[in-house]
Amino acid sequence: MEKIRFWLIGMLAVLCAGSCVYDYDPVVPGTTGVAVIEGDILVGGFTQIRFSTSGGLDGEQITDFGLLDIRVEASDGTRYGGSVSTRIDTRTADPSLEYRLVVESLRGTYTSAWSPVLRSAPIDSISFTISADRQDMTIDISSASGSDSPYYRWTAQENWEYHAPFQASHYFVPAGFNDREGVQHPKDTVVPFKYGDNSYYCWNSDRIPDVLIASAEGMSENKIIRHPLYTMNCFEQRISYIYSVEVTQEVLSETAYRYWETMLKNSGDVGGLFSPEPFEMRGNIYNAADSSEMVVGFISVTQPAVKRIFIDSDDLQFGKMPRGSYDNEPVFVDKSGWRNYFRKGYLVYALHTDGSPGTGREGPETYTFDWLPSRCVDCELWGGGNKQKPSFWPNNHR
Repeated sequence: MEKIRFWLIGMLAVLCAGSCVYDYDPVVPGTTGVAVIEGDILVGGFTQIRFSTSGGLDGEQITDFGLLDIRVEASDGTRYGGSVSTRIDTRTADPSLEYRLVVESLRGTYTSAWSPVLRSAPIDSISFTISADRQDMTIDISSASGSDSPYYRWTAQENWEYHAPFQASHYFVPAGFNDREGVQHPKDTVVPFKYGDNSYYCWNSDRIPDVLIASAEGMSENKIIRHPLYTMNCFEQRISYIYSVEVTQEVLSETAYRYWETMLKNSGDVGGLFSPEPFEMRGNIYNAADSSEMVVGFISVTQPAVKRIFIDSDDLQFGKMPRGSYDNEPVFVDKSGWRNYFRKGYLVYALHTDGSPGTGREGPETYTFDWLPSRCVDCELWGGGNKQKPSFWPNNHR
């Protein structure tokens, strides 16, 4: 069955290639293959560092840093991480020390400036607001008071559960292939899903790519109240069933905040996120052997606050599926047409009402079934997610 699934996914990918969304390729005018190093040192949590390169106007792009070692160093000589893992365990790091990131690669050794730990107050609440025309939903955040700095930055990791438009009761197994139980079938057959097994529920995830910052500078109390983080359309698939977001709140130095403020300002320019002159974007990361090399990124050292919320589509008073989900009508197909419809990209939906058991026939392979286009009954094809439910998910779907 897995071979079948991979074949269908590959076929769909080819058919849909023209409508795919691709990662943004930053362009820095007058430069080529500029190193981009993202992530902050999170004391009391896991530090996640991401690497990429911006493309120059001449089209050249470096895609391999040739990473040799990635580590976090403390001012007392303690080291965290090592080797080429981009996820570093800094849960036991001492908040009274200063820290820096060190990246050794074939391109050179990159280091961030030594920085003290800035502690964030807890997140007071994460909420949502529906627009007056009920077309958009905005995620809002409020912080408690007591942070070490009035300059805030957030990162948001999304997870969501969704389902296919139709829930299939059976699935097709071509002759010579194994079913989900590992049983090989010598001839084309249709097999009922076992209890709890399905191609209906799936999960997906993403990271909000936007620069999310705000300042409480000049306010009577150092805290943020119902600040809008990001907005999504109410009919997007990611909020069609159950949506969750985990927000990490950090506080920054004024220098770091001004850096991200500049990045946010320039993200709306015609040239994209990296449209300003290179010197305007310099952060606190440098090539130890060549300080003139342009490096994009700012590594802060913080003790963050983290909070997660779940939003059920029922709470939004919208339908559970995006618009256009039910455009297809089932086609009933007898056994002689199963393989042909499978090759055309259809999958079994359910037993046709005129082909009920109890007619003296030998088994499901002799019945008549309703079929639908594959993406209508296979959640992996429908939404690009998978069957890997997050360990923290609030229901028992699988």
